Amino acid sequence: MRPALCGIAAVAILPAVQCHFTFVRVAVNGEWHEPGHNKTSPFVEPATADEGWIGSYHSPTFPQHLPDSVRCGRDSFAHAADTDVLTVKAGDTLELAHTRVEPNNWKENQWYNCPDGRGSCDPDGTQYASPYMEFAHPGPVVAHLSQVPDGLDVHEYDGSGEWVKIYTLGYEFHNNDPTRMVFKAHNWTGIPGRIIFDIPSQTPSGEYLLRVDLIWAYYKVDYQVPGGYTQLYPSCVQLKVESAVEGSLPTPGIKIPEDLCQTCTGMQTGGGMYSGQGAPDENYTYPGGLQWDGEKMFEVKPPIPPIQS
Repeated sequence: MRPALCGIAAVAILPAVQCHFTFVRVAVNGEWHEPGHNKTSPFVEPATADEGWIGSYHSPTFPQHLPDSVRCGRDSFAHAADTDVLTVKAGDTLELAHTRVEPNNWKENQWYNCPDGRGSCDPDGTQYASPYMEFAHPGPVVAHLSQVPDGLDVHEYDGSGEWVKIYTLGYEFHNNDPTRMVFKAHNWTGIPGRIIFDIPSQTPSGEYLLRVDLIWAYYKVDYQVPGGYTQLYPSCVQLKVESAVEGSLPTPGIKIPEDLCQTCTGMQTGGGMYSGQGAPDENYTYPGGLQWDGEKMFEVKPPIPPIQS
């Protein structure tokens, strides 16, 4: 089956390994599908007057970029009609894998026989923690579902409806130190956290866009410079969900890009969180709105700082 990933984002100019990354592969209940690269590269992103540039395959998306780019990755909808729909059941477990390697440098050994059953790796040692494929930046990973409206096919849907968060991979405290948080995805060990979550068991039957994103929130400052913005790394999967449940997803969801703006909740941080290895912001809230577990909507709370004796 051709991969169902229809969107992505990340940056760099090295011949093989990029300074950023892209989600390119999905597993259902532990079974990996082939990696996909359905996006346009290079792509001219007409952003703001001071920052309109040509995005390469792994270039990040910024909040002020085109709505379609923020939703599912740069020009990904141009490839939607040619992308297969992944059929899953409500309650199935999904995993997403990423790469920092340009498609023209992909090799079989980057996808197969990876450690711990992962869907991507770096056996050639292009990173300091070979054979793992590290994330390039710290930040929370969030996943959302957007239900395709009646009368539309998932190949036609542009994600302009509501998105409901179903997963957050946030941060933890390193060695019980309240002054040093580390994000679980990019954790400074070289062994990245895994992006594994369930499609809620009460998800209504129908077609959806599944969006997965790592958000590297920009440091709070009094000025902005070209490139000095929160970086988004969204990918979307076209899904058909089989379920005994009928109806619609719960509310409230969020709108994208409106609720992932530069000044929206969780989209700017202090220096410690920006670096991914310092003190967390007081009263920090993860981006992406309330999360749904199949029964209730709730706010995902960051961990409580440990008390040192």
